[in-house]
Amino acid sequence: MHAFDIYGLCAALASGALGVLYLVVWRAQRLRWSLIFGLAFLMLAVLYGFDEQLRPRNGVTQPLSAFLAVLTAVSMTLGMIDYVQVSGRAAWVMRVFAVALGVLLVGLVLSRQITRIVGFGVLATFLVAQAALALRARWKEPGRGHGLVFLALISYPAVIGGAALGFFDMALLRYAAAVPTTMMGMTVLTTGLLRAQQQARDELQRRRDAEEALRRFNEALEQRVLQRTAELHDMVTALESFNRSISHDLRGPLGGIAGVSRLATEALEAGDTDTARRLLPSITQQAESSADLVASLLALARVNDSELAPRPVPLNEVVEETLAHLRLADPAAEPLPVHVAPLPTVEADPGLMRQVYVNLIGNALKFSRNAGAPQVDVGAYPEGGGHVMFVRDNGIGFDPAAADRLFEPFQQLHAASFDGHGVGLSIVKRVVERHGGRVWARSGPGGGAAFYFWLGPRLAAS
Repeated sequence: MHAFDIYGLCAALASGALGVLYLVVWRAQRLRWSLIFGLAFLMLAVLYGFDEQLRPRNGVTQPLSAFLAVLTAVSMTLGMIDYVQVSGRAAWVMRVFAVALGVLLVGLVLSRQITRIVGFGVLATFLVAQAALALRARWKEPGRGHGLVFLALISYPAVIGGAALGFFDMALLRYAAAVPTTMMGMTVLTTGLLRAQQQARDELQRRRDAEEALRRFNEALEQRVLQRTAELHDMVTALESFNRSISHDLRGPLGGIAGVSRLATEALEAGDTDTARRLLPSITQQAESSADLVASLLALARVNDSELAPRPVPLNEVVEETLAHLRLADPAAEPLPVHVAPLPTVEADPGLMRQVYVNLIGNALKFSRNAGAPQVDVGAYPEGGGHVMFVRDNGIGFDPAAADRLFEPFQQLHAASFDGHGVGLSIVKRVVERHGGRVWARSGPGGGAAFYFWLGPRLAAS
């Protein structure tokens, strides 16, 4: 077998295998550049497979051989343009130039206007263009083997130069082209598969990120629904309690005022001023009780309606202001039996936090006043990344089974023995929950009571 036959057979096998592989990739991935390269390498396999019939005769190029060679070079150039992802006007200009140059070259070869060496030189122009595209790919995707493609493609013009100077047999140029094109084909196929694999991983990660974002959104939506449902439940409960309060707590004093006022009027009409004078304090007391209830209702409404204005609030200062307010309310009272431990600074609305301590400390003093030695402790401790604040007393306490009811509006466990309308702890609960915290209570009958509220890490700072 002649050496040229062996060259042609090896080139045909390599080109055919590459063509099949590219078409397999195209079928699986539908990448246009893989289809173009696949057809180009199959044409190259035909060119080398029928080398004996298509090789030059008496130094004259066969027309079909020239046509297949030019079509292969143009196709590979178009494939490289697609592969390196040239887009826009630049891609359009490159494609038009490659096709026009191919048509011109076929025409010149068939009309015998150029020699074989010049024809090979023009074909080398396509490889130089492909080498330039490989350099662009190397710049965009370093470390993927595009530099090797560039070196392989740029080596062919050097071989043509050597043949023109007489260093190589002109007939070898036909087979020498198979080496750089095969190396280019193998590298592009490998890097193309790696790129497709990376794109698949990126797409998978993008979908995972989208699923995670959707899951977080659904969780947040469920949380908001639960929060809105809880708020609606609290609102309905408050309305029900409000109705009960209006029908009982407010209607009673108003009815009493009306009844006593009528008796006082009748006494005055009868000239009995002493009786009228005895009835007036009762009217005043019931009117003040009604005014206190209305004030409590307004305070509860303000907690829900007011805008939060959080800022760093030293709780020790808030407690001191609360104690000063309580002392002003009863200047003749003995020093308040309140022990205050170091408290943290929290990010909160100072006005609302003041209401929390006014109600908690006020309740603690009220329910421990009958103890032998009243004592109220105010303190805090870290927990769960935030802080738990507490107000503890040694008063009468309450039934632990009723702990949850304490924070509902207008619930009074000791209404017969202590004044009040049962709104203070409801205000505490709503203020704490508006700050993203939670509130709870612990006690036993006769064992004092302790009220706790927790603020999370985004609100509490030591």
